[in-house]
Amino acid sequence: MADIIKKQGNQEEELDKVESTFNSVGNALNKGEAFLENNQKPIYIGIGIVTLLVVSVMLFKNFYIEPRDKEAKESIYGAEQMFARDSFQSALDGKDDVMGFLEIIEEYGSTKSGNLAKAYAGLCYKQLGDYETAIEYLEKFDADDKMVQPAILGAIGDCYWDLEKAEKAIVYYKKAASADNDIVTPFYNKRAAIAYMSLGENDKAVALLENIIKKYPQFSDMSEVQKYLEYAKSK
Repeated sequence: MADIIKKQGNQEEELDKVESTFNSVGNALNKGEAFLENNQKPIYIGIGIVTLLVVSVMLFKNFYIEPRDKEAKESIYGAEQMFARDSFQSALDGKDDVMGFLEIIEEYGSTKSGNLAKAYAGLCYKQLGDYETAIEYLEKFDADDKMVQPAILGAIGDCYWDLEKAEKAIVYYKKAASADNDIVTPFYNKRAAIAYMSLGENDKAVALLENIIKKYPQFSDMSEVQKYLEYAKSK
């Protein structure tokens, strides 16, 4: 009999706990409803603002950015053809009804083709011997591509080299070489080594050249690397 009474007591305690839990949940729901009622207007305004922003971004992308990207892509083709023919000044300025890179940058600078035009413009100025302006445009170019970005960094290094600023050239050559690519890395490490030799820092040149021989044995300019290595070691 005592066991039965004890069991009934335990069941009553469990029921009390369940009832207490339901009461707590009910109170929380009531507080939540009261909060929503008291703050209904600000909440709806907030939701409306977020929705408006999302819709605005989508409309801006679909009806402004994408058409502009298409226009820029069509416009840059003629300048690219002039660049391919080594008509660098015409590629910059445009000719007849063909837009040049400078006009494309001004008109479509925020588009992908406008960004690409900055790289082209920098390379044109580099070929024309205006290295300071070349650096200005090349540094404006933004790229995540693992092949394009190192080439642009290397071109900036070349500009500094032609300006007889070997220290700065080395900085950009090493940035370009950090791509860890079988073609790009040894190429720009070789250039950095040459720049180090021009500064009399032959030990650093040796380290870079030996690294090329060790890690990139298939590098196409290996004969030059070995030649420079022998020279650097002899100094």
